[in-house]
Amino acid sequence: MAPEIETEPGDENPLASPVPSPSPSPLTLPTRVRSLRVLAQARRLALAVLPLGACIGVVAALALTGIERFEALLQGQGLRTAAMVATPLVGLLLTGLWLQLSGLGEVSLGHDLAEARHHPLGTFRFLPSLGKAAACALTIGFGGSAGVEGPARWLGAAVGAQFHRLFRRLARRFRWARRLLAQPGVVVMAGSAAALAAVFRAPIAGALLATEHDGDLSTDRLAPALAASASGFLAFIAIRGGTPLLGAASSYHLVAREILWALPLGLGCAVAASFYRRLLRFGRHHLSRLPLPARAGLAGLGLMILALPGAWLWPGLPVTQGGGIELVTHLLRGGTLPSQALAFLALKLAATALTFAGGGVGGTWLPSVTMGAALGAAFEAWAGLGQPGLFVLVGASAFTGAVHRSLLTPVVFLAETTGQAALVVPALVATVAAYQASGPE
Repeated sequence: MAPEIETEPGDENPLASPVPSPSPSPLTLPTRVRSLRVLAQARRLALAVLPLGACIGVVAALALTGIERFEALLQGQGLRTAAMVATPLVGLLLTGLWLQLSGLGEVSLGHDLAEARHHPLGTFRFLPSLGKAAACALTIGFGGSAGVEGPARWLGAAVGAQFHRLFRRLARRFRWARRLLAQPGVVVMAGSAAALAAVFRAPIAGALLATEHDGDLSTDRLAPALAASASGFLAFIAIRGGTPLLGAASSYHLVAREILWALPLGLGCAVAASFYRRLLRFGRHHLSRLPLPARAGLAGLGLMILALPGAWLWPGLPVTQGGGIELVTHLLRGGTLPSQALAFLALKLAATALTFAGGGVGGTWLPSVTMGAALGAAFEAWAGLGQPGLFVLVGASAFTGAVHRSLLTPVVFLAETTGQAALVVPALVATVAAYQASGPE
């Protein structure tokens, strides 16, 4: 068999030359085809992806402001403690009724994200996505244990799908618009990344969370996701300001002893994450037999009971409600006893599982961060380590990596939302240990 012969573009008869052409020098200028391809990508990023991200950043800022004002309205009526206890029941009942009356039925963000890998435009249709975001607002605004990244992903993906439809219509009428078309999955993922970057104040983590799947990165979609995240982040902070999501009380430094301690913490997070996933499956299995309103009412009663210890023992601290950023901030201040931290973990874990088993809608990333932070606080107090708050954040990364089957994103999320580069190494150790020990769902 004759050997294959490499040729330069433009050879008339490549088989006539017996000598292989030399490999191109690293300093060789790109071919015209490659230059046109790069130009097309740059034009698409500048004229389609960056405006998409900015638009979503504005939408995310307005939506988050609305949810926060709604929560403040509920809790500012003079009966804050009673509201914190009673409103989750109201929220889940309203969510169940809304999902049933609107025809949306049972909603799952994880299911939609899996479907979107094959049918992005059909999965994130605009009006149904708005309906699901409204269900998120009811769940979260009334105190269900869910994160605001849920409505952000639905809104971001839906706006991305609308952008793609707009450019597709323009391409049918105008020749120039054809050069701005991208694959629908790329545009939808870029929209989701921009929304996540906005609500997390973390552009790189937002892009990674949108593209990473079970530890693997979709590299062909990473570039537009990063561009959309950057513009979405800038638009968001222009309206809401650039305060970090998780402001650490002090600066941390890298110590070899704490890197070694990160390994057992990661294994502990794997065990706790496995228990959380089992509890969630157990609740869904038994409550799924009931109609949505009845399921929501039963789960809402459970949330009321779980909210009572927090309202009595830690008044003003939302232990089981919302994503849990206030609880993480409390843990970062230090001084939490191991028994208190474990109580926080148990209450948040049960409340999150019950919220989603009862038909609540929202994100699970921020509740996972909170549960991991509580476990890290208990571990930190028990081990007597010298940097208060460090293992709160390391535990948050490891637990989230185990629950969401993600290796890189939790660590980047941690570094961006705290501005603490010293956290990266122990967080990597703990997250890898938790990821490997937890196994697939």
